[in-house]
Amino acid sequence: MFLSQTHACASRFGDTKAIEMLAKAGFDAIDYSMANLGKPNSVLASDEYKKYVAELCETAKRNNVFFNQGHALTYIYNDDPDTAHKLLIERNIRAIEIAGLMGIKFLVVHPIESGSYIGNEEYVFEKNMEYYKALLPYAEDTGVKIACENMWCGDKKRGVVRGSICSNPYEHACYVDEINSDMFVACLDVGHSSLAGREAQDCIRILGGKRLQALHIHDNDYKDDMHSLPGLSEMNWDEITKALADINYQGDFTLETDHFFDSLCTEEETEAGLKLSELIGRKMIKKIESYK
Repeated sequence: MFLSQTHACASRFGDTKAIEMLAKAGFDAIDYSMANLGKPNSVLASDEYKKYVAELCETAKRNNVFFNQGHALTYIYNDDPDTAHKLLIERNIRAIEIAGLMGIKFLVVHPIESGSYIGNEEYVFEKNMEYYKALLPYAEDTGVKIACENMWCGDKKRGVVRGSICSNPYEHACYVDEINSDMFVACLDVGHSSLAGREAQDCIRILGGKRLQALHIHDNDYKDDMHSLPGLSEMNWDEITKALADINYQGDFTLETDHFFDSLCTEEETEAGLKLSELIGRKMIKKIESYK
């Protein structure tokens, strides 16, 4: 099982430096975020994207790491919802192409929330089926699997978080089954599970090893989306790792602990934080193996 970390935890130093820092910390692979695709001045959205991606791949190769997972654009701001939706599809077609160029196996593509989710689940489901099916041919052409992630949202009236699209693991499974393609799988964000009032270990077992092929690993207190290191908050990592062993999970162990690095300002501090996260990640992988 490969250990990877989101490059967002060090991206403030630039993509090239982030790759070098993650490699130095001992990670096998990198989860590359394409959030900048939503910015007009982004190199990924420019005509120079292929040259830039080639340079990133060369940096990774030189440092003996690879890109195993990616994160597509999650939304586009536009006053017109139809225009925003069209632009999101266009940019994420580019994200799939970039993922193919980088050798990324799984590209996490968030489901879209078309209006309020609660009470409109069927409508939202239909819109997401249209969305994912529009992207699927590009995934098939590039060999990049689309990974659908479970979500949460805020309830402003009550001042709490609640479940949203695919937070119910049975709905998450239904999304994968309805698309019914080897190029469409589930990514379980274990922290999102707890925010939605679900235990990650239960979601893992319901999804099963065939559907669940990618992870976002981080810890929280069931109240805030902390994206902290496993073991630093309230989630039950003995049960989570045991559940992954029980379904014979075959994917990578990908950390998304970017908020842990928010207060680590310098390069030296960030390198120390990366090494700590690498050690904890290895510990978690060993726990999974011990339960098999």
